[in-house]
Amino acid sequence: MNESTNKNTAICDFMRCERCKEEIYKLEKCDFCSRKICRDCTKSSKNPSKLTRSVICKDCWSDMKKRTKYKSYFKPGRRFEREER
Repeated sequence: MNESTNKNTAICDFMRCERCKEEIYKLEKCDFCSRKICRDCTKSSKNPSKLTRSVICKDCWSDMKKRTKYKSYFKPGRRFEREER
C-alpha cells in the first residue's frame, strides 16, 4: 500500500508545469526553452501542417530573438522547417 502511494506522488510531480508549478493533465513542450508548460503558460501555438505543432511560452515570447524566430517559421508561402537539436 505504501508503494502505490509513492507511485502516485511521483506521477503527480511529473505532471507539473515547469513555469508556474501548477498540477495539470496535459503538458506541451516549448520549442525554444524545452520546458513542459500548461495551457495558461502558452503564449502562442500554431499548426503549420497536420503533423507539426509549434509552441512558445510566455517567457520566450518576451525575448525578441526567440519571438522573431517563432514568427519567421510562418511566413506565407514558406514551409515549416524545424531545426534539429
